[in-house]
Amino acid sequence: MDGDRRGWPGDRGGHVWAKDREVVTDDGARIRYTVHGADHLPTIVLCSGFICPDNFWVHLGARLMQRHRVVVLNYRGVGASTEPRPKGYRARRLRSADFTMERLAGDVAAVLDAEGITDAVAIGHSMGVEVALALWRTRPELVGGLVLVAGPYASPLRTFYGTDLSASFPLVRYGVPFLPRPAQKQAVKALRLPITMPVARLIRALGPHTPAADMVGYRHHFGEVDPKVVVLTGEGMHRFDAGPWLHEVDVPVQILIGTADTWAPPTTGHAMLAALPDAELWEVHEGTHGMLIEFPDEIHDLVAGFLERRFGAPAVAPAGPHPRVQGPYVSTEADPTAVQ
Repeated sequence: MDGDRRGWPGDRGGHVWAKDREVVTDDGARIRYTVHGADHLPTIVLCSGFICPDNFWVHLGARLMQRHRVVVLNYRGVGASTEPRPKGYRARRLRSADFTMERLAGDVAAVLDAEGITDAVAIGHSMGVEVALALWRTRPELVGGLVLVAGPYASPLRTFYGTDLSASFPLVRYGVPFLPRPAQKQAVKALRLPITMPVARLIRALGPHTPAADMVGYRHHFGEVDPKVVVLTGEGMHRFDAGPWLHEVDVPVQILIGTADTWAPPTTGHAMLAALPDAELWEVHEGTHGMLIEFPDEIHDLVAGFLERRFGAPAVAPAGPHPRVQGPYVSTEADPTAVQ
């Protein structure tokens, strides 16, 4: 692993793997990425969560790279990647249309096209679930399978703490840009404060099993992202909804949910399972939104088993029995009304 090495002008850091390749999208964003691992099928592309560099992949990504070709990228405005154009005063040249989930999926597609990759297994975490679904919807030839980890198929504000808070989003979307620019920048740097981890655990955004050391890069990186990018990406995540077409997804899907996840609760995963025609779901007891780094052995063994069963990937001896894992729950027939 390459640590927090900044190889591109304006790189915001937070990397596990240095990004050593670049592709320019059709709207001018420079997407920086790297490819690691053996050239064995299936190829894996990792779709990160909201304003995440690549810290949540530190365990799963490293282990998958031992047997697969794995693509790790930064979306536009995140990590080493640029926005699509010069931001202008108070980032006024950045628009909502620049940060939709379809646009972020386009960043992923540009990388896969540059590498000549089709039929990849897209593994999405958190908001990356929406990005992975959008990638299948917009460029289905690039996606051979989906692994959806701790993420929603639509706005997480509809399910946050089991409550629909979506009506509150306009207060953030239209209120934050009116704040003085220094205040905006200090707000996004607040995650660097030592108290953020105890608070995250108190409000159950993360659990007691979340390693604080694995969150350092994310917390630092968040403070380097332009506040306008944070707001517009949040808007894109909030406005996305795969519900009307989940029943059309025609590739194998694995859903991994944590029983203690307040952002994408188990009900969200089970609704996806009911809508998808070919899916399996596993529950991780006590898993929160950070379960990728909370329970790396369990997550790896579940993903490796899925890749072996459905894509002929090399068999891997499991790390051991996993009593906190329950499943699989298997879809029997797609229900187009399951998520309406």
